Amino acid sequence: MAGERARPAASRGLEPSCLYPDEDEIARLVCPKKRVAEWRGLAAVLERQGFPPVDPEFGGRYWPAVKAFLDARNGVADHGFDRRSSR
Repeated sequence: MAGERARPAASRGLEPSCLYPDEDEIARLVCPKKRVAEWRGLAAVLERQGFPPVDPEFGGRYWPAVKAFLDARNGVADHGFDRRSSR
């Protein structure tokens, strides 16, 4: 459908254009518009908590792992990430 990529992420169902979106695309999908510019710093903090790193071969982060991390962080689903220190 023409114009599909021009629609905002919210109307596309919050799905990236590929399995390994770059940092700019992830920022647009994850952050409120006013926080997009802060994404790189936020991503560095999240990586210390287990956020998926940028894959050097693909140049982006594996989206299913990004979504699983954020879902688990927000208590939406259990994807194997455990933020409790007791484990």
